[in-house]
Amino acid sequence: MSINIRRPSTKPSQSTANKAGGASKSSKGSAKPTASKTTNNDSVDLTTTASTLQEIERSLGDIPIVDNNRVEAISKTIEDGDYHIDNEKIADRIIKSETDLKK
Repeated sequence: MSINIRRPSTKPSQSTANKAGGASKSSKGSAKPTASKTTNNDSVDLTTTASTLQEIERSLGDIPIVDNNRVEAISKTIEDGDYHIDNEKIADRIIKSETDLKK
């Protein structure tokens, strides 16, 4: 199976062509991939939306989940005894969070 990614073209989009031609079909969900079958191989054509999502997914994979520099800085602050906890700030944020959940 091969995957073909369609790149944006300078041609008017399907929804623009439909509006100009008088055919009024809803363009919602136009990001659906279309499958086309060849004689010997199956292939899938991805829309520009799908290819954009793939690029975003790849770029997010490069971002570390944990900021090691921040963890090290906080760990050092704790070891040095300079890490102070603001109980009122924590309580206010818990209350705000609970209030937002009730909305």
